[in-house]
Amino acid sequence: MKVNQRSSIDTLWKVLLAISLLVFGIIAAKSILIPLVFSFFFAIILHPVVSFLQQKKLNLVLATLLSMLAATMVLGFGLFYVITQAKILFSDLPDLVDQFNSLFTKFETFVTNTLEISAIEQLALIKENANELISSGSGVFGDALLATSNLITLFTLIPIYVFFILIYKENFKGFLSQLDKSASRSTLKVAIEIKDMIHSYIVGLMLVIAIVAILNSVGLLALSLKYAIFMGIISAILTIIPYIGIFIGGLLPLMVALVTKDSLIYPLLVLVVIGTVQFLEGNLITPKIVGSKVNVNPLAAIVALVIGAEIWGIAGMILAIPLTGITKIIMSQ
Repeated sequence: MKVNQRSSIDTLWKVLLAISLLVFGIIAAKSILIPLVFSFFFAIILHPVVSFLQQKKLNLVLATLLSMLAATMVLGFGLFYVITQAKILFSDLPDLVDQFNSLFTKFETFVTNTLEISAIEQLALIKENANELISSGSGVFGDALLATSNLITLFTLIPIYVFFILIYKENFKGFLSQLDKSASRSTLKVAIEIKDMIHSYIVGLMLVIAIVAILNSVGLLALSLKYAIFMGIISAILTIIPYIGIFIGGLLPLMVALVTKDSLIYPLLVLVVIGTVQFLEGNLITPKIVGSKVNVNPLAAIVALVIGAEIWGIAGMILAIPLTGITKIIMSQ
């Protein structure tokens, strides 16, 4: 009995040590792994396009370049629209600041009359918090510069990785088919199952984003809110971060409604619109479109989201669900 207990304890600590080393390695190599993972996902999306062009008698290199060019044009158009709308928003910023100051004055009067805190005391509190914010400003600025440089590196590496992954896809197949020929289910078949799952998930997610963007935009336009389409699209794109993305995206229209409208009815209606779209997305749209493509338990999904955020930040939150699905497929073999 003691031998069995000792054996179990020995196995447990070895497993925990292996998991700890794996997590440490994933964190240490995130600058390498994040672009690679995104590149594999993009390559999986472009693979059908490349195969279609090859069927039209184009060679592999030309088919890959044309598919990447088409994807770049689509992404470039979307980025151009977002930047253009953001410039309009920034051009209106002085007026928004004036309206915010007016709103803040009303809030100050309300606090003074309701909580009996004088304007001087309110100003002291604001200055105290502002000093704390300024003292940490250098760290925030440094983080922002680091994030920008990482983003530039990401956009530089991903196209290169995607190109070579698509060019050498047959080499990957040959390598995987040689890994375990004796298994009842080959490594290549598992890889194909993972590829199909990722492709279905991403295509479904893109369709969900399009539907949510339309619903958000229609709802915000009905409220006669400025920048309605822009904010509707941004809120929809943020649904790539499961569960919390759409709430983060709802903050911008909420703030715009607070600043640009004279009545508090409009911010409340914005909350109704965002909440309704969130309910439809979580209970009807995503289950119907994405369905069981990534059949992950909601609790496991939330845990994966938290772990992904801790390990890889925003990228980890975006990749949490598909990577959990991949892990489930591998562990089920």
